[in-house]
Amino acid sequence: MNRITPNNVIDESTTPFIATHPGELIKDELAERKMTQKQLADITGIKTSILSQTINGKRSISLNMAVKLEKALDIPADLWMNLQTQYNIDSANILKRQTKQLTATIHLPVQDRNLIKDLSRKFGWVCLF
Repeated sequence: MNRITPNNVIDESTTPFIATHPGELIKDELAERKMTQKQLADITGIKTSILSQTINGKRSISLNMAVKLEKALDIPADLWMNLQTQYNIDSANILKRQTKQLTATIHLPVQDRNLIKDLSRKFGWVCLF
């Protein structure tokens, strides 16, 4: 689980490299129980296409689906919701980590301030004189 510090800084040591969608657990459960997606869809009343999208990580687990999965697989609905929430948090933190821009201070002994200003505009640098 990710830890958020008081300054809302993510503890990157607890953010996984890849977020695991709760559909992976459904897929594993089906394999262990030797069930097909169609059989689970029939038991739960969830459309096969929706179940397939969820298993493939293209759709989130809703509260309604979590309750139906609890009845069919005897896995608590709050576990499904917690897995979905953790997946959402991990995905956001991974995206944040991937798009994080590093800040570095560089002192350039250049006399031409216009050159520095042009470079800063071109590359998105922030220059303080």
